[in-house]
Amino acid sequence: MWLFFKFLIKYVIIELGDNMENKKENFKRIAENRVNKILSLLKQLENLNNTSYYEYTDEQIYKIFDILEIEMKNTRLKLIKENKQKGNKRFEL
Repeated sequence: MWLFFKFLIKYVIIELGDNMENKKENFKRIAENRVNKILSLLKQLENLNNTSYYEYTDEQIYKIFDILEIEMKNTRLKLIKENKQKGNKRFEL
């Protein structure tokens, strides 16, 4: 019986460790892909500076970057907030 529990404990520890590694690898892979897509889209946005094809006002540029900055800040706060909340799942009296 003890041998079974010993095996079970080792199996659970190995599985949990592998699962955590997979989560870390998945985050890294997906985050890199998504950030690279965003950087590529920003380059496309930068191409709008060609005044031979486009005409725009400073107000339009401020509107674009105001919303981008707001969304970046919201995303950062959400990622940090959720990450901190996960760490607080510890019982205390």
